[in-house]
Amino acid sequence: MSVAEIVPFARAPRAGRDAQGAHPILTVRAGAVRVRHQAAMSFDLSYAGDRPMLLYVFQAPRSAAEQGCRPGAFALLKPGTSLEIHHPEPMEVLAVAYDGDRDLVLGDLEDAPPGASDPGVRLLAQEIRRVLREEDASDPRYVETLAESLLVRAAAVAASPQSAAATRALTPHKLRRLTAFIDANLDRPLQVAELAAVVGLSRAHFTRAFQSAVGQTPHRFVLSRRLEEVRSALEATADDLSPLAVRYGFSSHAHMSSAFRAAYGATPSSYRRGLAASRPRALPAS
Repeated sequence: MSVAEIVPFARAPRAGRDAQGAHPILTVRAGAVRVRHQAAMSFDLSYAGDRPMLLYVFQAPRSAAEQGCRPGAFALLKPGTSLEIHHPEPMEVLAVAYDGDRDLVLGDLEDAPPGASDPGVRLLAQEIRRVLREEDASDPRYVETLAESLLVRAAAVAASPQSAAATRALTPHKLRRLTAFIDANLDRPLQVAELAAVVGLSRAHFTRAFQSAVGQTPHRFVLSRRLEEVRSALEATADDLSPLAVRYGFSSHAHMSSAFRAAYGATPSSYRRGLAASRPRALPAS
C-alpha cells in the first residue's frame, strides 16, 4: 500500500473481492484527510515520507510483532523519512494520511515509538473502521472529524515521555522471551505476577508496559494464544475436544467452546465441520 494508492479515495465497491474472498479495500477522501481500511490480506507499504501518515493495526501475524505490528499498535510517520514494509501474511490495517496544515492540526510532530498503543487511539480507529464498513452513506465530515481527532490523539501520545518509556520497558527481546514462555505453559494457569517475573518487571509496571507494547492486557493475550493453538489443532488433527481444552489451559470443554465462539464466531465443533466440508473430496476409483 503506497501513499499514492490512497489517492483517489473514492469509495471502493463493496461487491469486489479478491481471490481469497477478502473484503474489499475501503477508501475515503474527506477534506484534508485520506482514509484507507484494508481487510486481512498481505500488506505492502511504500511510504515516500511526503506527508504525515498514521497506520493502525487491527490484526497481524506473530511474525510481524518484532516490527511493532501488533493488534492495537499504531505508527505515526512524519514527513522526511521513507519506509518500506512487506508482510505476505494477512494484516488488517487502517491508514490515515493528512494533506492539510500540519502545524495547525498536529503541531511539532514526533514519531510514535514502535508498537505504541493507546485506548483513545484504539477507540477512534475502531469507530472509523465501523463507519467505513457499515455506513454506505457515511458523512465525509464525520469521517474527517474522526480522522483528524485520531491524528491529534496519536501525536499527543507520541509526544508523551510516559508512553515512550512504557513501550521501551518491554523490548522485542523480552517480548520474544515472554511469548516463548507463554507458549510453553499454555496447559496451566498463568498469573500476571509470574509473567512479570519472566521479564524482570514489577506487576504494575509490567501490565502498563505490556498494554503499551502489545495493545492487549496480559490476560487477553494469553487467551488469544490458547485459542490460536486450539484452532491450529482443529485444522491439523482429529483430537477430541475435551483433551484439547485440557492441553491448552481451559477449565472445561464448555469454557473453551464459549471463548472460541466469541473469538471466531463458531464453536470448535462447527468450525471443524466447516473445515471438513470445504476440503475437496477424493474422486471415486474408476
